[in-house]
Amino acid sequence: MPADRPPTDGPAAPEDRSLLLDSARRMTEVEPILTVNPAPGVAKPNPILTVDGLRRSFGGLTAVDVDHLEVERGIVTALIGPNGAGKTTLFNLLTGFDRADRGRWEFNGQAVTSPSPDRLARQGMIRTFQLTKSLAKLSVLQNMLLGAPGQIGERLWSAPFRWLWGDQERANTERAEELLDRFNLAHMRDELAGTLSGGQRKLLEMARALMADPVLVMLDEPMAGVNPALAQSLIGHITALALDGVSVVFIEHDMDVVSGISDWVVVLAQGRVIAEGGPWKVIHDELVIDAYLGRRRAEARP
Repeated sequence: MPADRPPTDGPAAPEDRSLLLDSARRMTEVEPILTVNPAPGVAKPNPILTVDGLRRSFGGLTAVDVDHLEVERGIVTALIGPNGAGKTTLFNLLTGFDRADRGRWEFNGQAVTSPSPDRLARQGMIRTFQLTKSLAKLSVLQNMLLGAPGQIGERLWSAPFRWLWGDQERANTERAEELLDRFNLAHMRDELAGTLSGGQRKLLEMARALMADPVLVMLDEPMAGVNPALAQSLIGHITALALDGVSVVFIEHDMDVVSGISDWVVVLAQGRVIAEGGPWKVIHDELVIDAYLGRRRAEARP
C-alpha cells in the first residue's frame, strides 16, 4: 500500500466519525418521507408547513391555486416548475410578502392568521430572494447584525443606555462573525455590501437569515446568477442546514442541483401542484415532462 494512502481498516478519524454520525442522523430524518405515496397533496409524517385552499389571482390570471400541500420537517424540499408556474408567488404568500385571495395555512403547528414577514420571521420562518436584498452602503457585518431578532438597542427608550444592550450586541456580533467565517465571508467583514459579487451577496443573505435561528428557510433561486464555484459552496451550505435540523424549501431550475441535494420535490404548473415525490421519480414523471415541454412527448415524435 502506498505510504500516502490512508489505511482502509482500523478506527475512523474523529472527522470521519463526525461525518458518519451526520449521515446517519440525516438518514433518520429523511427515512419517513421515503414511505410516503408520491402524489400531489399527499399527507406527510411530520409537516412543518400545511397549506389548504390557497388561491391568488391577478386580474383574470390565477397565479396560485393550491388545494393542499404539506412540507415535511427537517428535510430539503425543492419547488420546481416552468416559468410562470407560480413558485415565487407561492413563496410570497406563505412568507407574508403578498396577500392571498383565500386559503389558510399552518406553520410549525400554529395557524397563520395574519401573515406578515416580521411576525413569521419571529416564529422561525425566514426567506431569501432571487434578487438579493443586502443594504449596499452598510458593511457586511452591519448587514448581518440587522438579521438578529429582538435587539433591545433598537428601542427608542433603551437606545441611550448602552449598559442595557451592550452584552446582547456583543453576543450578536460574535454570532455574526461565526457565520461569516462559516460562509467564507470573514475577510469581507468591514467591506461595504455593495462591493460584493452577486454570488457573495447570495452567501451574505443566507448567512444573515441564520442570525434569526430559523426552523424553516425558504430560498428563492439561490443559484441564479452564481458562478459554478460559489454555486457549489451554496449547495454545501444548504446541505449543512439540513444537517443542523433546519427545514429547507428552495426554488430551482437546474435539475442537477434538484436531484443532487433535495429529499423531496414539489412541482407547480399553472399555479397548481401537479406532482410530488423523490427527485428521480418526479423528474421522469410524464406530467412533469409535459408541463416543461408544453406538449405531450408523443406529439413531438416524427
